[in-house]
Amino acid sequence: MGESRVRECARPECTRIFVDRSRGGKRQWCGMEECGNRIKAANYRSRKSRLTATGV
Repeated sequence: MGESRVRECARPECTRIFVDRSRGGKRQWCGMEECGNRIKAANYRSRKSRLTATGV
């Protein structure tokens, strides 16, 4: 029973903690508005630049 739902944001520059109230309990960021969006956008840019570099 007692897995803690208090988490630290996965974005390295963020120092916030939050209570994960998601159904699966796998939330990674304090909020999509700032941290989640920044990480997802950075991942997208990284994937896109790799595809462009390989000529795909």
